[in-house]
Amino acid sequence: MYILPLLGTGLYNKLQELVSTAPVPVGVYKTLLDDYLTDVLVWYVLANMPMVLQYKLLNKGVMLRNGEYMQTSTFQEVQSMKDDCLVKAKFYAQRAIEYLCAHNTDYPEYINPGSTSDTVHPDTTQYDCGIYLGNHIVDSRSAEEKYQGNNYRKPY
Repeated sequence: MYILPLLGTGLYNKLQELVSTAPVPVGVYKTLLDDYLTDVLVWYVLANMPMVLQYKLLNKGVMLRNGEYMQTSTFQEVQSMKDDCLVKAKFYAQRAIEYLCAHNTDYPEYINPGSTSDTVHPDTTQYDCGIYLGNHIVDSRSAEEKYQGNNYRKPY
């Protein structure tokens, strides 16, 4: 859900294969796992835990856990905690993406994730914006030329 879009199908499957076989991965794959993906995974797990730990699914329905000397937190407090953890998770995910882009020759599976219909291509960024800001185009006109309309005349 979080790691597959980050890595893409090729690198994700390669890491699964390396982790499931005995000896522990070494070299660049161990660096990727230990120094980058572990932090990402920890923060995504922490982001999803509070809601699961606060409520319990029973035959009667969804019940709020409440201990004898504990005070339950509000939904807004839990959501705030989740949002904080998601910000940290996205930071570490972006850090991993930047590392993979900088060292793409070490991870050929990242560059070529596959070509089947179920292939997930790796994300290029973790950050998104709700407003489309357009392509970045360098405009060499002065501020007066940009904002004074068609009636602007150069002062010479």
